[in-house]
Amino acid sequence: MRVGNQEMLLPTTMVGKYPEPRWWKGQAFARYPGRPGKVVFDAISEESYNDVIQCIARDQERVGLDVVADGRVFDGEDSYGQLLYHYIERLTGYELDGPNLAVPIYSMLYAPTCVGEVRRRYPFHVETLKAMRRSTDRPIKISYTGVGAMTAATNNLYYADIKELGLALAKAINEDLKELAGIGVDVIQLDEFVWPYGMGDWEIDCLNAAIKDVDAQIWLHVCWGNLGPSPAYLPYEGDDAHKELGVYDVARRPRHATDTTERARNIFPKVLGADIDVLNYEVGRVGPDDLKPLADNNWTKPFVAGVIDVKSVVAETAEEVADRIRAVMEYVPIEQLGVTTDCGLPNLKRWIAQTKLTALVEGAEIVRAEHSGS
Repeated sequence: MRVGNQEMLLPTTMVGKYPEPRWWKGQAFARYPGRPGKVVFDAISEESYNDVIQCIARDQERVGLDVVADGRVFDGEDSYGQLLYHYIERLTGYELDGPNLAVPIYSMLYAPTCVGEVRRRYPFHVETLKAMRRSTDRPIKISYTGVGAMTAATNNLYYADIKELGLALAKAINEDLKELAGIGVDVIQLDEFVWPYGMGDWEIDCLNAAIKDVDAQIWLHVCWGNLGPSPAYLPYEGDDAHKELGVYDVARRPRHATDTTERARNIFPKVLGADIDVLNYEVGRVGPDDLKPLADNNWTKPFVAGVIDVKSVVAETAEEVADRIRAVMEYVPIEQLGVTTDCGLPNLKRWIAQTKLTALVEGAEIVRAEHSGS
């Protein structure tokens, strides 16, 4: 499959956040008084940020990943909420307080409140890309929290409806994506980690608005959530907010009783209308049955399969990974296939993450050798 401007056979990469080195925890970044979203890249802050990005990039290079991901480093913070708050701090129209999120798995986090017009005030990931380009010569993937996830996690007191809010956020993200594309980036990934639990009639329009006219390869990552680490749940049964979001009810059902194929169908056939280049979602934990909607809906674009279970501390073997890849190839030809982790790795020890990524690379090498031999 194509990655950026390169053709690769069964390319390997990772999704999302990486376990940061322990020395990074609690690093203080200087900020302008009264402007919390504007990080001051003074000599000390910039040195620390470049060092941690370089460390994360080198870890991926050492295990042999083909595409190096940014690791989702957030200004010295190690909170899962930064998947949302990082952007809110850099937008106008938001107050950084509000009720708990009415979103499965993330309900212990709070929903920032939209009280005015949403516009990009400061760049989201421009400094990340610059640091990555200084750290590796391999293809680079920069990840963004998706428009749907950001919209669903907003306490909206300003816009007329959820789609209007989503389009405003999409416009702000689009500005950032274009700036990154202008600098030069191989892959931009948007993470939509609430889509499997229900989609409305607005998410695809907002996604397409966010990536419109962006000169970079666009990947869409969809997963079942990873905080704890745990798949999602509905903490408040009967909560009207969940019903309004159209969240799929998987409350308190054991893993073996959850119909993952049905959950995968929550994004099909709607995702067929997305102007993306590559679709990615997890297979490692839930198994290959999740891929049946790909065949049923004649998915013809490249597909990147998550084949590493990030919710388990047990490292896969290379043969186990190879078996999972072979199962995916029942649905996707190897020429259109890439492999990655199910989701981000922040809940794992760094050495466990490295062991799992090594298994990912070695498993892919086994399958590549089989393909070349045939």
